[in-house]
Amino acid sequence: MNLMNEDNVVSIWLNTIGDIVIANLLFAVCCLPIVTIGPALCALHHCMLRTVKGNNNGTVKTFFRALRENFFQSLLIWLGILAVIAILLVNIRFLRQMPETMFRTVLLYLSYALGVLTAIVFLYIFAVIAAFAGPIKHHFKNSILFAFMHFPSTMLIALVSLLPMYMTYQDLELFPMYAFCWASFGFGLTAYIDALMFYRMFRPYLEKANGESSQEQKSPV
Repeated sequence: MNLMNEDNVVSIWLNTIGDIVIANLLFAVCCLPIVTIGPALCALHHCMLRTVKGNNNGTVKTFFRALRENFFQSLLIWLGILAVIAILLVNIRFLRQMPETMFRTVLLYLSYALGVLTAIVFLYIFAVIAAFAGPIKHHFKNSILFAFMHFPSTMLIALVSLLPMYMTYQDLELFPMYAFCWASFGFGLTAYIDALMFYRMFRPYLEKANGESSQEQKSPV
């Protein structure tokens, strides 16, 4: 094997690791204002989808172009998700303090169900925005459709995305080490693993969009 050949396995994996680390650092920096987490997450997904496809020609350039193109849509969606989460948390806390009745139980389970639906949308919608053009309502619709059409993958994506974060906050003694891992490569690695599944779901629709009209898809993933 020629180690100087860019098409060999070693070079491909080194490039992939480099893409993950660089995208992770850019994501961490762009998340500092908090309100920009949505646009930064969308840009991270865009970079990792391109890395999975094999056409990520410059992670920094790709990241900031995706950040700029999707900024307002992803910002509005992120703020909307934060508002929904805040309302659900207040509502659940209020319902738990009420006397136990059938009406209270029904409302409580409805709140839990909305919380699960919000989590599912959160897992998908920024990747959907990163891959497809369209209005916000279509992104929400497509996120839900992809999630339930590929339910086993949805469970795996939830496991990959949420379990490491949960474990991070469960072991406070090792929190500094976990924080270093997240800041160095954790978010990028999680997004890359998710992108392996997202790209498999999105690929037929991306190819169809390419065949029908290049205007239906953003700077192709």
